[in-house]
Amino acid sequence: MLSWTKLSRSTFFLCLFQIDSGNAFFPNMSIIRKQQHVLVPSFKYGSSYIRNEPIRATSARRLSYRSSIDSCPISNVAIVGGGLAGLSTAYHLLELSGDNKDKFPSGIHITIFDKALVGEGGASSVAGGLMHPFSPRGKLIHFGLPALDQSNHLIQMASKNQLQCILRPHLYRIALKPNSDVQLQNTADKYPNLARWMAKEKIHSKFAIDSLGGLELGGGCKVIHVPSYLKGLWEECEIRATAQCDTIEWKLVHQSDKHQKQKKAEDPSLIAWNDIESMNHYLDQFDTVILAAGAGIVHDKLVSEEGDLPAQLVRGQAIEMMLSSADDSGMQHEAFLCGKYISPLPINSVDGLSQRYIIGATHEFKDTPLSEEEVVDELKRQTYELAPHLWDNGTTSRLTTGVRLQSRRGTFGRMPMIGRFTCADNGGIKHHNSWIFTGLSSRGLIYHGLFGRWLANAVLHDNEEELRERFNDFDWWKTTQRK
Repeated sequence: MLSWTKLSRSTFFLCLFQIDSGNAFFPNMSIIRKQQHVLVPSFKYGSSYIRNEPIRATSARRLSYRSSIDSCPISNVAIVGGGLAGLSTAYHLLELSGDNKDKFPSGIHITIFDKALVGEGGASSVAGGLMHPFSPRGKLIHFGLPALDQSNHLIQMASKNQLQCILRPHLYRIALKPNSDVQLQNTADKYPNLARWMAKEKIHSKFAIDSLGGLELGGGCKVIHVPSYLKGLWEECEIRATAQCDTIEWKLVHQSDKHQKQKKAEDPSLIAWNDIESMNHYLDQFDTVILAAGAGIVHDKLVSEEGDLPAQLVRGQAIEMMLSSADDSGMQHEAFLCGKYISPLPINSVDGLSQRYIIGATHEFKDTPLSEEEVVDELKRQTYELAPHLWDNGTTSRLTTGVRLQSRRGTFGRMPMIGRFTCADNGGIKHHNSWIFTGLSSRGLIYHGLFGRWLANAVLHDNEEELRERFNDFDWWKTTQRK
């Protein structure tokens, strides 16, 4: 059973290599790097108190173990995991160090390790893409507004390279259950810049949905095509690194077996990590290691009792459906949320006509995943009222699966796990300067920008207390590890 089993740190790290993404492997693309770029000027987005954070010299009293950021700057960084958390951290390392170039004369050199190509692996690549700062009951989540602002900054940067990453500038939350309409009306009253209440008559006339009413979420709330967004953000990292005379590269890793030996012989740049010992040996060349991998399929025998993270694994399955142009006239091309979600995808690239949608997602805790039939039955039962035309006329094109690491609910709800990382003595990463950024779960889009910036700032200061200045209880996960 996966439900509420504590996940060990070493197991969490191994997840990146246990999950089978099902993607084709291209040896010649093991290192993705562009040779030339033209710098596109950046601009300020949103609140200045987020965007303008100088790298400050820290006092000796607050330093973790090194003397000063000025005398010993971080320069060679490994990031394990290239999803939302990893790419956000990489971008902010480049941005913050670039804004303080005098403190980093030798530049920043970043290597991202992942099992898949950019935007093609892990839970981030199959996320629904509905970005907003509200809980299911319409309450503003902790840090919701600055998080929305910072994520929008990253999305704006990525969209310069991948125009289709922004699918819609709004989404709709529909009230179908008793009392949910009252909760959503309260949301509209409290946050009129983000949420507009729509009476049930308006919802019916606009979308032909029978409901109790709903919210139109805008003001920065968006529908994102996450794979395109990740590719755009990676390209922006490359552009920024080139302009600043820094370096960033993406390296594919794999577990060695008899089927991989030939690939390794053909492409020596492939990194083979079969166990913790080989990982530690390879990572010794970096002065900083950031563990930003999510979760994978974990067997109970891999879970350690020591050094546990207060988290659980959650499997989410979604289905992609397609409507031909002939059947598409009765379908609204909008994103709807009501516990489950229905969201448009980019037009089918094969025929250039068919409209695609993603419907998700299941919330599974058992080792054995639901069958395709069970997934379809569950999702249809909970979303048919939102899109009967799609269910009656569409065809299922594929099933997607992502396994997320969901942090335990605490005082501020489900928050990411971020900070310095010290592995238990019985295994795991042993690097002298390692950090962790994980547990985003279903709030990856809303939280990855803000927390990625905070982490990058702390890493560049080489001082974990920088995180406390922004989130006093950032280390909540350390105090609950062994409870």
